[in-house]
Amino acid sequence: MKKLFTQLALASLLIACGACSSEEGTPEENQTGRVFVKLENVIKPSTKTRTMENPKTEADVTEFHNGFIIFGTPKEAIRKHYEIVSDPAEANKNDHIVLLDELLEGKTFEGIPGDVTNVAIVANVTEDELNPEDFHNGTIRFHNDVLNHVIQLRNQYADNMSHVALYDMKMLQGVTGGAMSAALELRPMCARLEIPKITPGPDVVEYQVDGIYLAGFYNQMYISQISNRDFWTGPDYDTQDPSLALRNFYTGYPYLAHTGSDIRAVKETMTSGETTREVTAFYPSEEGKVWAFPFFGKYERRNDDQHYGLRLIVKVSHLKVYLLDDHGNRVPRDVTEYDRQQGIPEERAGIRYLNINGFVEDYHNTLAEPIQFYNGNVYTVQNFEITTQNLSDKIMPNDINVTLSVTVKPWIIKKVYPQI
Repeated sequence: MKKLFTQLALASLLIACGACSSEEGTPEENQTGRVFVKLENVIKPSTKTRTMENPKTEADVTEFHNGFIIFGTPKEAIRKHYEIVSDPAEANKNDHIVLLDELLEGKTFEGIPGDVTNVAIVANVTEDELNPEDFHNGTIRFHNDVLNHVIQLRNQYADNMSHVALYDMKMLQGVTGGAMSAALELRPMCARLEIPKITPGPDVVEYQVDGIYLAGFYNQMYISQISNRDFWTGPDYDTQDPSLALRNFYTGYPYLAHTGSDIRAVKETMTSGETTREVTAFYPSEEGKVWAFPFFGKYERRNDDQHYGLRLIVKVSHLKVYLLDDHGNRVPRDVTEYDRQQGIPEERAGIRYLNINGFVEDYHNTLAEPIQFYNGNVYTVQNFEITTQNLSDKIMPNDINVTLSVTVKPWIIKKVYPQI
C-alpha cells in the first residue's frame, strides 16, 4: 500500500537579536553581535511509519528534520549561515552546524555581523536540493541564490510526508528594550489533496474503483514558490491504451497513485430525497484514513487546452448503469457486455475514466471559476460521485469539463466538491 502524509502543520519560529534601535523602532547596527533563536511548534523526527494517512487537523505538528538558518543584509547578501542537524554525530563537522535540540531549547549565536537585518530558515530539504557545501564554499552568496534552488515533489512525499520542505524569511524589527526580533512562520512548500471516499451517482448500479491518480502536476518547484511549465508532467493523454499508460507512468510516481489494496469497497445505505438504496462506496483500505496526494500549488484556468494545472483521474470497471432511451425512459446497461459487442478488446471492456480538470469551492455554483491553489493548504474533496455523465474511455479528453468542490484551510483544511 502507498505511504501517505504524516504530521504536517504550520511551524512558528521566534528570533530575538540583541541590538540597538532608534526611538522609532528602526533596526540599526547590531552592536552586540548576538542573536537568540528558539524553534517553537515543531517536533523532532519520528520513526513511525504509516501505510494510510489520517485526515489533517490543526493539531498536527510539523516534523523538523534538517535545515539552514540564514542571516542577511538589506541587499540580501548572506552574512552568516548555519546548518541545522538532528543527529548529534553531525554536530562537530564544522563551525557552521547547530543541533536541532539546541534550537528547541533556545540558543544564542555569537558574532553576527552588525549589518544583518533579516533572517530566514529553509527546512527539510535534501542535499540534492540545497547542499551545505554550496554555502560553505561561497557558491550561495545571496538570498536569491537560495530561492532559485529547486525542490522535488518526490521529496515532499518522503518519510510519509513528515519531511515536507518549510520556508520563511522576515525582517528584524526593533522592540522595547533595544532588542531586535522577528517571528517566522515556517510554511509547507507544497499542498495536499485529500479524498475520503467515492460514491455512485443515481444512474450507477454497479461499479468498481480500480485506481485514483493525480494525473497532471508540477514535479518540482523553486524555493521561491515560482513554478515553471517545464516542470509540469502527466501520463500520455493521447494514448490508445490508457491502462498501460497509467501503469507505466506511475512506476515513476507511486505516491501519486492508489490502486489495489489501497481501496476498500463498503456496502452502505444512501438516501436522496425520499429515495433510499443500498450502494457500494469506496474508501481507503484502513478505517478512518484518506487517500492523500502531495502537490505544488499553482493556479491554472480550466480553459487552458494544453492541460496545465492539477488533474485527477479515477479508473472504474465492472460498470452497470441506467441510461435514457429515445423516449426518456431509464434502461439498464451492462457496460462490459456492451463493449464486447462493439469489438472492444476484453482487457479494456467495461473500463471507464472519471477525468477531473478543475476544482471549485462553491459546489452549487456551476459557473464558479476554479480555485487558486496555494502551498501550505490542505484541500479536501467533498461529494465525490461516479456518474454516467462524466465517464470516458479516454484519459483527459480535450472536451472534459468536470470539476470537484473543495474546502481549504492553511495546513488547514479546505473541502472540495465534484461539480457535475
